[in-house]
Amino acid sequence: MTGLTALLLIVLLAGFALAVPMHMRPTLPFGVQVAAVRAADPAIVRTRRTYLLRVTAVSVIAVVVCVAAYGNALIAGTLANSLVVAHGACYVLAHRRLRETKRAEWWQAEHRYGVTTDTTLRTDPVRVSLLWLTPAVVVMVVTMALGHWDIVIPMAVMTVLMPLAVRLGVRTRPDLDAAQPVGSARRYRVYLRGTGRMLMLLVGATNLTILLGATQSSEPFAAVPSLAVVIVFVAWSVRVGQAGHRLPKLPGEEDEDTGLTQRDDDRRWHLGGLVYLNRQDPAVFVHKRVGIGWTMNLGHPVSWAVLVVLVLVAAMAGLGVVDLPQRENAF
Repeated sequence: MTGLTALLLIVLLAGFALAVPMHMRPTLPFGVQVAAVRAADPAIVRTRRTYLLRVTAVSVIAVVVCVAAYGNALIAGTLANSLVVAHGACYVLAHRRLRETKRAEWWQAEHRYGVTTDTTLRTDPVRVSLLWLTPAVVVMVVTMALGHWDIVIPMAVMTVLMPLAVRLGVRTRPDLDAAQPVGSARRYRVYLRGTGRMLMLLVGATNLTILLGATQSSEPFAAVPSLAVVIVFVAWSVRVGQAGHRLPKLPGEEDEDTGLTQRDDDRRWHLGGLVYLNRQDPAVFVHKRVGIGWTMNLGHPVSWAVLVVLVLVAAMAGLGVVDLPQRENAF
């Protein structure tokens, strides 16, 4: 990794980390479930401010060290990777602080809790047109025309699996607000449709990255398409908010309030709200509390079966039993 690449990566990672609080729902700051009336609580404001200061501090230090060691590829690469760990630590500290405050002040005992769902998301699910996969298919056809058959397989796998993953995602249990069931269901549909489109466009960008990486003259710029779509994806997700909570309300939705607060299931989420484990939940996939998309319920047997398969594949690849697609030429 060159010094310039490491510096750009550090700036990009810092931007993503600083955008985390803006993407979160007001009722899920740092992966902790709170009532809407607590969204502007001084404790939450302080926790958010402390998180931003910590992220800014470690990012500035990383930039200074990267500039000082600009010609050392090893230090630059290690620093960029370490920054991910540092940002993660900042997030976990914020999560723990907020969860301790919630427990100490008994926030969970202040409101009536409930849960809501929208059955039309099953009977009339969100549909994402396959036309959004056109860039991915075009790049794959161009790759075959150029004779790069060795990289067609990973392209084809992603192009086929992504619409299946999107279809599965839009049919998972919706993450709605018990206080605003109608409005949150409508906004969630918009969010699902946009997320599906972005994921399909990301496949096209990834295919292009693989193709450029296989061409010697364009290899230095191979990562540009994927990075560009990722940046657009993150910017869009910040604008609409997690589960679409930032989308404007339609007339009649402004005053919607059932008086309920979304069910508190903090005890089911671990590692800062990143890992979901609930043996009583029949769902295999659930919407993430933090980030974009969905995660697996690690309390479900299907999730364990998938993890076992992945571990076996990784072990066989490490032992040379199976050959996985190489990607060192793509970046």
